[in-house]
Amino acid sequence: MLVIVAFMVTATSGLADHEQALATGLATMTQQIGITMGTPIMSAIATAVLGGLRVAIAVNAALVLLGVLTSTVFLRGADRPRAS
Repeated sequence: MLVIVAFMVTATSGLADHEQALATGLATMTQQIGITMGTPIMSAIATAVLGGLRVAIAVNAALVLLGVLTSTVFLRGADRPRAS
């Protein structure tokens, strides 16, 4: 639960009030797409072969690492103007 709250705070911090709803909607949509696509893909990989569970975990870990790296790049380079 703390991760979801921190994710939303990060996604909406520094935005003007009239942009908050759009940012929240886009962040929520991104979460839902990840859940919707991630669960069946990981399940398919896990059941495809006997050793599929290890592959599924490795793919999942790689995707998480990619997400962390992408977030780091975008958050580091984001000099968004603060709402007044």
